[in-house]
Amino acid sequence: MKWKILIVLLILTVITAGCTEKSQESENSKIAQVSEGVQSGDESGNSEAGAPIDSIVFSRTGAMITLKEEADISQVKISSANSSTESIDIEKTEKQVFAAFDWEPDTQYKFEVITGDGAKSDLEVYAPEKPALKEEYAVTLEDVTPGPIDKTSANVEGVTKFSPDSKYLAIGTNGGSLKLIELATGKKVWEKQLVEGIADARIADIEFSEDGKSLIVGEESPDAFIYCFDLNGTEIWKYGAGQDLGSDLDHLPAMKKIKLDSEGNIYVAASRACGYIGEKYKYLGKVYSFDPKGNLRWKFPESESMDSGVTWIDNTPDGKYAVFGTTCFAKADKWKDGTVHVLDGTTGKEYWNYSIPPLEPFFDYSAIWYSTRITPDGANIITMTSDGRAFLFDNSKIMETGVPEVKWETNISTPILVSGVPIYGSSNYAYIINNTLIFSIGSTFSKDKNNDAPIEHPNGNSLFAYDTGGNLLWKWRLDGYAGECALNDRYLVIPIAQNLVTEDRNVHGVYVFDISKSGGSNSKLVQVYNTKGITVAADVSPDGKYIAALEAPARLDDGTVLGEYKVHVLT
Repeated sequence: MKWKILIVLLILTVITAGCTEKSQESENSKIAQVSEGVQSGDESGNSEAGAPIDSIVFSRTGAMITLKEEADISQVKISSANSSTESIDIEKTEKQVFAAFDWEPDTQYKFEVITGDGAKSDLEVYAPEKPALKEEYAVTLEDVTPGPIDKTSANVEGVTKFSPDSKYLAIGTNGGSLKLIELATGKKVWEKQLVEGIADARIADIEFSEDGKSLIVGEESPDAFIYCFDLNGTEIWKYGAGQDLGSDLDHLPAMKKIKLDSEGNIYVAASRACGYIGEKYKYLGKVYSFDPKGNLRWKFPESESMDSGVTWIDNTPDGKYAVFGTTCFAKADKWKDGTVHVLDGTTGKEYWNYSIPPLEPFFDYSAIWYSTRITPDGANIITMTSDGRAFLFDNSKIMETGVPEVKWETNISTPILVSGVPIYGSSNYAYIINNTLIFSIGSTFSKDKNNDAPIEHPNGNSLFAYDTGGNLLWKWRLDGYAGECALNDRYLVIPIAQNLVTEDRNVHGVYVFDISKSGGSNSKLVQVYNTKGITVAADVSPDGKYIAALEAPARLDDGTVLGEYKVHVLT
């Protein structure tokens, strides 16, 4: 009798364990679904009177609602136990609709879609811990020859830029093509081939005017034109830097960086790498300013070109100041390498300059690439030298005293010896978001010509955030080469390409940081979208809804090509 009771108890135990396991699997599946930010509904979860809701994807600025069929949507209502009902008028016939609202993680929301004839459908879902990135569509670009993945300087390049009203996306390609895309539909509004039949010629930079009515485009080409187009693609004006910087087919000049002030005045950094002339690698540089109609306001220098390169420029919104740094791979003869220049933005007259001495014994020159920035109020200026040092200048004080000096500097990725080989993390870009100063460190290089870097520099491929007092706020290991980041008042969007040391191919993609969030870098990293190829450019729309990630193909040692040349449009 006892053994029968034991058998019954054993059977019950097995059944209970199996039910528990299935229940746990179901719960895990539910949790995984929530973490992706996608909630799928079925007929039982919707009112049968309206078009059923198929899915809801939570993004940074709201939620994308997808219906199972197209409907004449009149209104969307959103509510939760912790908030009152929020109504959003739509008045569109759509299968997908975006509802912009601020949501809280792990909170249950009820979405109700109301059509023009009063039919309703609803779905209750939990918001995820972090928003999802969803590809709306991709814009395929021209065929290109992939660069070798072991050399970032050979990467296929490109530029993306959203219009101020978040209605258009401009794309400039490695082959010199300029496209204007309507964001809502993904349709091409127009396309122009600005540079054709010239190897290495490309679109270098793009900016929209503040009113969104014109598009300013700089190219790398024999003429190095800067163009102004209206939104119909009509050319309004152009100007070429080739007449000042010279050109040959192996060493093209470029309108490297374009910035605008609030009055629509344009500031441009133009540069040309001339190659070796004798035993020295030579650069030429010049800075221009134009009014909105294309009239030249000033050049710096006025009557000559600098014998240093200028690859970056920044200005205050009111146009009071324009700032840039110089670069070279050797000591310049006249216009010193590694020098910060501060100009009157209206006249081009130089207020002051400061030459940063080289970091000996590792370097006998200083190089400033893409990092010289000025705070919107003109109070502070930041920059980095390629050897891994970051600097801040108190511009307000310097203007008062007339004495240029460094307020603070910090060694972020300066050379260290590993097995007798000096390695350093090359400084790339600097950014200012509100009062946060962000320095981006790129790939690890060796200063020993006979030996590659044995390991990655401890601070290579990383972000470092400081306050204006020089205090480290947070840092983040990117694990890949960071290109020029996109930013607005809240988000920092980073395109990540190859890691030259670790050769980890899984890090490619776009990474989104929400700088407004409290805490360290883990809490600020809110989204990641990986690409097969390297991601070389990115932008975020002013309304925060869209992100553009430009993927480029790269060739492995065995000839295999990773990725395609295209732009992913994400929400």
